[in-house]
Amino acid sequence: MFFHTQPSTVRTGRADAARHPAKGLAADGVGAGWAGDRTSDRAGDPSGRRVIFLHPGKGAWWRLLEHVPAGQEWLTVPAAAGATMLSPLLNPLLVERGGRRPVLVAGAVTAPLAIAAALDFPEQVGGVMIVDDVGAESPMRRRWNALAARFGRPLPAVLTGDLGELEAELPAVRLPVTLMQGSDPAGLFTRLENGLTGCRTLTVVAVSDAAAIRPRTHATELRGALLALVSAVERAQR
Repeated sequence: MFFHTQPSTVRTGRADAARHPAKGLAADGVGAGWAGDRTSDRAGDPSGRRVIFLHPGKGAWWRLLEHVPAGQEWLTVPAAAGATMLSPLLNPLLVERGGRRPVLVAGAVTAPLAIAAALDFPEQVGGVMIVDDVGAESPMRRRWNALAARFGRPLPAVLTGDLGELEAELPAVRLPVTLMQGSDPAGLFTRLENGLTGCRTLTVVAVSDAAAIRPRTHATELRGALLALVSAVERAQR
């Protein structure tokens, strides 16, 4: 694994709280109305920096919630693929605690939502991490392609690298951003790297010999990249 930028060393701790469903968060969290049938999960310090994992409804991000760094709360939220119109509905989740703004983590198909939220709420989002959990030639990508061919359904535009109108707005993102990808990333990541020219810091983390990056197979690498991003966010807020 290598970084385009040099991350800071971050000391990690472990939260005492176990993973549990994120219910009763009407005041500062997700409401059942937009999250869908699947409930969100959360773990960690309820007064710590919030890290929000956006997934398309069947993600395995909950696997990371067993060991949350001290001083952070990690929350998984189902979100429809490419649903940038949901950005305003993320607003109640973007809770700043003790001057610590939330960090958003998205996969390939939920990346537009994370980018839209960073643009819509630049004073409420601390940083964004986008993970290539699909890849260009991974088994998951091949399944997407097979289903598209069998049922005549087009692939989600984001998988082909098409961000639509959002692409023109990428230079306006000013937050620290981390792109995490395998050895053969989806086309989306080239466009993101080329378009995110205004970020406070843009870090590209490449994991060699990986078709795609997922919690089940690359939990250690994901944690390391996320901790480095949180460190960059802390430096940016000083």
